[in-house]
Amino acid sequence: MKKRLLATFFLLLIVLVSCNLPLSNDGDGIDLNPFDANTPMPSPTPTITPTPQPETRILLGEKDILSGDYDAALNEFWLARSQSTDPEIIAIAQLGVGRILLLQKDYRGAVDQLTWLLTNFAEGDTRNRAYFFIAKAYEGLGEYRLAADAYQNYLNALPGPLDSEIREMQGDALMQAGDYAAAKNIYLLAVEKALPEKAETISIKVARAASAAGDDADAISRYLALYESSSTDYIKAQVNLLLGQIYLKLNMPEQAYARFQDSVIQYPIYYDTFSGLVALVEANQPVDSLMRGIVDYYAGSYGQAVSAFDNYMNQYPDHDGTPHYYKALSLWKMGDYTGEIAEWDQLINEHPTDQYLAQAYLEKSSSQWRYLEDYEGASNTLLQYVARYPDAPKSANYLFTAGSIYEIGGYLTKAAETWQRVFNEYPSSDESYEAMFRSGIVTYRLQNFQDAQIIFQRLLVLANSTEEQAATNFWVAKCLEKQNKNNEAITYFQQAASADPTGYYSIRAEEVLAGQNPFPASQSIDLSIDLEGTREDADDWLRSTFNIDPAIDLKTVSDLASNPLFQRGELYWQLGMRDQARTEFENLRNELKGDALNTYRLMNHMVDLGFYQTAALASRQILDMVGLSPATMLDSAPKYLSYIRYGIFYRDIVVAASNEHNIDPLLLFSIIRQESLFDASIASTAGARGLMQITDDTGEYIASNFNWPENFTVDDLDRPLINIRLGAHYLKMWIDKYNGSIPSALSSYNAGDGNNLVWWELAGGDPDLLLEVIRFDETRDYIRYIAENYAVYKSLYTHP
Repeated sequence: MKKRLLATFFLLLIVLVSCNLPLSNDGDGIDLNPFDANTPMPSPTPTITPTPQPETRILLGEKDILSGDYDAALNEFWLARSQSTDPEIIAIAQLGVGRILLLQKDYRGAVDQLTWLLTNFAEGDTRNRAYFFIAKAYEGLGEYRLAADAYQNYLNALPGPLDSEIREMQGDALMQAGDYAAAKNIYLLAVEKALPEKAETISIKVARAASAAGDDADAISRYLALYESSSTDYIKAQVNLLLGQIYLKLNMPEQAYARFQDSVIQYPIYYDTFSGLVALVEANQPVDSLMRGIVDYYAGSYGQAVSAFDNYMNQYPDHDGTPHYYKALSLWKMGDYTGEIAEWDQLINEHPTDQYLAQAYLEKSSSQWRYLEDYEGASNTLLQYVARYPDAPKSANYLFTAGSIYEIGGYLTKAAETWQRVFNEYPSSDESYEAMFRSGIVTYRLQNFQDAQIIFQRLLVLANSTEEQAATNFWVAKCLEKQNKNNEAITYFQQAASADPTGYYSIRAEEVLAGQNPFPASQSIDLSIDLEGTREDADDWLRSTFNIDPAIDLKTVSDLASNPLFQRGELYWQLGMRDQARTEFENLRNELKGDALNTYRLMNHMVDLGFYQTAALASRQILDMVGLSPATMLDSAPKYLSYIRYGIFYRDIVVAASNEHNIDPLLLFSIIRQESLFDASIASTAGARGLMQITDDTGEYIASNFNWPENFTVDDLDRPLINIRLGAHYLKMWIDKYNGSIPSALSSYNAGDGNNLVWWELAGGDPDLLLEVIRFDETRDYIRYIAENYAVYKSLYTHP
């Protein structure tokens, strides 16, 4: 009977919702349909089904948010809200609807849905968190006063460890609203609870608000106090600029110019100093020509910098090498490479003991070969330095670099000879072993296979690491193959394969012995692991390995809940601020080094929240405590830890992309692990974004080429659903271009196709030689690391 009533309820619910009629829960007075006649229904409107249960739909919606599938998430939250009679489920689902609309930048829709939640629920943490999200929606609408009020409501309802940060947001909203006096008071409250590293930045906001409110005397007092107390140069440069601007407003130019001059002399590298310099110049104030040039240089005003340095050198004939140094760099920035080299020559010839002397040789050499294609001249520049200063700290490195330039220019014999000089003349240098190894590679390329073999065998005796042993054995074998000594070659390939089992050269040796090209496709892949099902063995292993009392709880975060870093990270996560949450959790992970128990607890929690990078690093942290490398991990560590360290997160998206583009899914997992370690919102210094690290311009190109997704914006690269599919499409383009060569495709994916074409030609189609002729260490290592990841993934996720 109960089942029949439940079925009847769901049927009635479907009919009513389909008709868009209001519902009541017969007791709480909660309107179960927030979409009234004045509120547009979110799109897409779902087809409601009674299964799965609303609680499950909430989890699915959260998973869809993590994957960046906002339409699917909205669908799940709407279904959960519509199907449930549990007020808490309804509140959670309704908050989810508001969050999704906010992510989709439908700010008015978000306000409407979140307002419904606040109106229909009188209490509860879920309801109160809506204040924060509605504040963000009001900011998106430019309604800053309402945003500030919403932040205040949030703080009243849920005070906590992020009060200072929320107060700062509230103060920013009040500044935008033009209520400067109120903003100042809010910033003062923020400073009271601010972390030490954030207090100075907020203190500047206090002073700026005071000045904007008309209280310049208070602002000046605060700036002066901050200048005296701060130990941070960029804060002092900023304070000097802001003080100077107030002094000018108050018709106190002498005090203003003193502040600007102070920054020019002491803090020349900051843009705020440049702004002060502009004011000095416009006021015809005398400025030291050298410092003016340096400030101009760091601000990107290179032409003005050159003029300033010329003026300084004319005014002070007995100057040191500093103006030549910065003038040369300015000319380089301007693309005047001939003028730059001439300036380096002046520094070298006229200031032979100057602090910038060694750098002058290196910079001159770099421009000679990079821009003027004078490879011999560039190498000779560095060889001159070595000849003049053989005992200088830079000499070994410069000799090594000279060999590299010869190799780039195609002077292979000279490259080999120069690298051998490093080995012979600076045997204890850091560059010694690598120089001799590269000499062997170049000798191999010259087809002097016996000489190359001798070089590698000589290195084999000196190899210190398992990686070096594997590499030298591998190349001895390659040389023997070229001499048709195949039986001997097999022996060395076998030695290479056993030297460093999870390292690149050992992996590649195994492939050669099996007659395979690099990155052979996986066979019998099994991605149907039950991560939670392997956890009990890991619990037992942890207790045994680290002598943890059986009574101690491993299933919850336990003591971590009281850690301030954990509390802040947890709250950031609840508020949808994943980047800030990741920072807190990463700080906590580093704090827990040596604490296996709490690192394990943190790792499990990070998997639950989708912070897979921190989870993987925590897994490694635990394994490092007992000295388990990737090789020994596979045999000695519990599978649970291995599955997290080498995860198959975002599995459904990766598998779909691999099927669509006919790419091994384990290769895609290997690339994602190397690119981002499964952190979907990570960004590189070069501007690459997301799981597969795609730059904005590349993303636009791929989306155009792929004709997907519709209405693409570069912010979509932060969404795994889009990033993975675009990245797979881009990789497939290169795989097809190079007739299935994975190393070539990876090289183009990482460094661009123009570079790869050169390297492919130099390698003569030999995939092993390709890796050695790649001139970017980052790209070379990138391919090696992906190959190593790929081997581990195969060990974990394939059947023999």
